[in-house]
Amino acid sequence: MEASSTEKKRRATRADVARLAGVSTAVVSYVFNNGPRPVAADTAQQVREAAEKLHYRPNSVARALSTGSSKTLGIVVPDLTNPFFSGVYSALETAAARNGYSTLFMASHQNPEKEMDRISQLIAREVDAIIIASAQPTSALAGVPRKECPFIFMDQTQPVPGAKCVSTDFQAAVSLAVRHLLGHGYTNIAMLSGKADDGLSDKRIQGWYQAHKETEIPVGPVVQAHFTRQGGYDATLALLDSDHRPDAIFADSDLEAIGALRALHERHVRIPDDIAIVSFDGTVDSQFSWPALTVVQQDATAIAERMFQAALDPQNTPDLQLIDTTLVPRQSCGCLK
Repeated sequence: MEASSTEKKRRATRADVARLAGVSTAVVSYVFNNGPRPVAADTAQQVREAAEKLHYRPNSVARALSTGSSKTLGIVVPDLTNPFFSGVYSALETAAARNGYSTLFMASHQNPEKEMDRISQLIAREVDAIIIASAQPTSALAGVPRKECPFIFMDQTQPVPGAKCVSTDFQAAVSLAVRHLLGHGYTNIAMLSGKADDGLSDKRIQGWYQAHKETEIPVGPVVQAHFTRQGGYDATLALLDSDHRPDAIFADSDLEAIGALRALHERHVRIPDDIAIVSFDGTVDSQFSWPALTVVQQDATAIAERMFQAALDPQNTPDLQLIDTTLVPRQSCGCLK
């Protein structure tokens, strides 16, 4: 089979592939849509060879209209630089590819207006579902335009009407971290929080207060650190300059903890002898910091797979799924000296 020069110059169509392969357009459709009718292996190979020679690429929008599925998931990400999110999205892409789905990533940069724009673009592309770690408060999520497209919200610990939510059990995770530090004998613990200004609406902070109340230990300060290295660095310097220097720090992200480590090293504070640290996330960075960080580790693979299943089969998926964490002890809390 030889493709003509005219066929090579313009974008090939399904009819072009059918003509070159000597089959009907329906057979071409069956090959690229995996059905609904079977195609003999030799014929399917002939169609693929023709498509390759013509540089044919199936039109995803047209396929969505004809089959009811684009086999594409839209994913709105708030921050591509955060190692934890990167781990989740890598696992999500792996799960999708394993099941014959493509993924289309768009960044919102934690901006609600950009987030809404990305959602509109994905809906226009006829994606099968949208997975999103939203920059908006839970109270605003019910108003996100859906247009019959299934939505899966990541890191939402409260149900959102008409959508599915998958999250780490933040409250239990933070309580686990605090209890671990208390078990070492630390009683003056500070918290670096990404959302300190949200007060008790944040499940991490709820877990913080719950752990102190149940153990009858005076609650330590909660300092905003914005889920960033710089935020952790600045917040830790402020704690070191305060009148009540803590003997331990819990950071609710590895990025904040790494910023805290730098601040402590610059001030010649020994870790964990003078101040211990426990972090939350459990990204690869936590293994290569110095000292290595004790972490409450999120299960990125489980989160990704639960979100994918919710996108694939929303009718048979719980509205809210909370994922457990695991404590990984290392040097920063004094476990492995």
